[in-house]
Amino acid sequence: MIVDVEAIVGTENKRRYERYPVALVVTFEWQGAAIEARSRDISLGGMFIECATLVPYGAEITASVRLPALTEIAAIPCTVRWSGGAGMGLQFGALRARETWAINQLCK
Repeated sequence: MIVDVEAIVGTENKRRYERYPVALVVTFEWQGAAIEARSRDISLGGMFIECATLVPYGAEITASVRLPALTEIAAIPCTVRWSGGAGMGLQFGALRARETWAINQLCK
């Protein structure tokens, strides 16, 4: 008898950081065009953005976002880890201390 363990216990969430629902305006450039999006959720590891223009899996972009705790716009290097439907999952690259602090403030 074959047992589907995932059907019994559910799919395990392998994210390292808890995600928090946060709506922020995000802009990035793709193929020479400035694209505006809106975040659905964010964590120290990344964020999901809703946008009409989807970028392929593995693409590297820089997300510009105004984090409320900062006075200037943060430019965060990201890699697209999921793309489809109404948006994309972005994994953050190396965050500077100020972005890490500002995201922690946002997620309190």
